[in-house]
Amino acid sequence: MIKDWQDYFLEIAKTCATRSNCIRAQVGAVIVGDDKKIKATGYNGTPSKVESCYERGECFRIKNNIESGTRYETCRSIHAEQNAIIQAGQDRCKGATMYIWGHDFICILCKRFIVQSGITNVVLRKNENTPVVKVTVEDIKKEL
Repeated sequence: MIKDWQDYFLEIAKTCATRSNCIRAQVGAVIVGDDKKIKATGYNGTPSKVESCYERGECFRIKNNIESGTRYETCRSIHAEQNAIIQAGQDRCKGATMYIWGHDFICILCKRFIVQSGITNVVLRKNENTPVVKVTVEDIKKEL
C-alpha cells in the first residue's frame, strides 16, 4: 500500500527530529512545495559549533523549571521550524507546506517566521498517538 503524501512527509519530519540535540524536545520539520518536492528540512538544536544541552548534560530550562512555551530567550536551541526556513530561504518557502513532527502547536516565534517566509499551510503531529493538526497561514495571521 502506498503511503499518502501527508503521512510520508510527517514520517520524514519524524526522522529529522532524531537529529535534535535538545534534551527537552525532539522536533523535526520539512518544507514541501506544491510540486511535492522537499525544499528543506530542520530539527531543533543549537546553532553550529555551539555546545548543546545534550553535550553539557543539562538543560537550563529543565533545571530551572521554565514552563514550555515561555521565556524562549533562555533556550540554547533554534526551533526546527526556524532551521528549516533558514535552510530553504524565503524564495523556496512561498506557497509551501510545512510538516512538523514533535509538537501539536506553533510557538509565537515560529508563527512569525512562517508568516514572513510565505509558507501557506502547516501540518503538525506530536506523536503516533495524537491527531494531525492542520493550520493555514491565514489562521496564524489572525492569532498574531
